[in-house]
Amino acid sequence: MKIYIASSWKNTRLACKVAIYLINKGHKVDAFFDDSDGRYVFNWKEIVKNKNKLNAITFFKDERTKKAFKEDKKWLDWCDCLVLVLPAGNSSHLEAGYIKGQGKILIIYSLKFPQGKFDVMYGFADLMTERISEIEDYLKEVEK
Repeated sequence: MKIYIASSWKNTRLACKVAIYLINKGHKVDAFFDDSDGRYVFNWKEIVKNKNKLNAITFFKDERTKKAFKEDKKWLDWCDCLVLVLPAGNSSHLEAGYIKGQGKILIIYSLKFPQGKFDVMYGFADLMTERISEIEDYLKEVEK
């Protein structure tokens, strides 16, 4: 299965572990932080120096931002499934919504879903889990 990993740059270590796990299970995986397949990797926090002088409109006028959006959308369109690795930010959650709108599989994974933090819209997920092995189990069932 072709899988897109969505998460936060602050959560790259866990997202990387999930990607490696899924690759080792035989899946093709795209991860926002991995440029090994020629992916354009864009971490805006490292590039944008005057964040407080920008807003969503001015930020999207930057060619690097436009390129990053096109790159992410290309991989979103490519995948069969998105694994949202929590914690994740607004972009990752928008990606998850886009995936469900395309009729694709959405899995939400967290090492631990914290008490008091939840969202009713997580009901769109095909699977929510704290166990990485459940992701593979679910994907095996779907692929039958």
